[in-house]
Amino acid sequence: MAEGERTNYVYEFTYSSGPGLREIFQCKYVRPDEALNRFQKILSLTQSPFDFKILVSDESTGEESSFQVKGNPEEMVGKFKVFLETSTGYTFAPTIEELADADFEDISYESMSNYDKVQMIIYASFKHGKFSSLDVAEIYESTFEEDLPKSTASTYLARMWNNGEAHLERHGNRSGYTYRLKTELPEVQSDIERAEEVLAAIQIRIGK
Repeated sequence: MAEGERTNYVYEFTYSSGPGLREIFQCKYVRPDEALNRFQKILSLTQSPFDFKILVSDESTGEESSFQVKGNPEEMVGKFKVFLETSTGYTFAPTIEELADADFEDISYESMSNYDKVQMIIYASFKHGKFSSLDVAEIYESTFEEDLPKSTASTYLARMWNNGEAHLERHGNRSGYTYRLKTELPEVQSDIERAEEVLAAIQIRIGK
């Protein structure tokens, strides 16, 4: 599936948003990876305990698959990811964490999504100071020998920024945003180390 491609899938999430409150959220025609992103967003806005019923429908065939999941957010995301792969046949690109845990000889940058590659570039290359979407695109193209439109880099940076709730700070305005990694966060330091290891292994494989 190409990024942004319309699908036939409809996802319905039924969950408790608070004591005695049941909510239903539906998203239509998005790829399974985007459905996973939206599920993570719902989790971030939902009070524990977490209890979700998820229905995935394929409008082209009329087939439905349902799934009920409880637990902590990390476990639920992992279980939903497996459910999406099983119910839709979609294969998720490996994350930076999964790549770092793999044997370096088995790492293939072709198996990574463009977004994962951009994340790795940012963590490994911009530990100090601010950077722009143009900076990211230039290093991406130099590293992977692939074109990355500045608009795509901007979209990925906005996703990583996530209204200030993720690992990036954003400065400036629409005419020219710049970003900074929140290197003071321990989890960012961990992601930097993983990204550097994975990027070094990939560069060896492609002869950089």
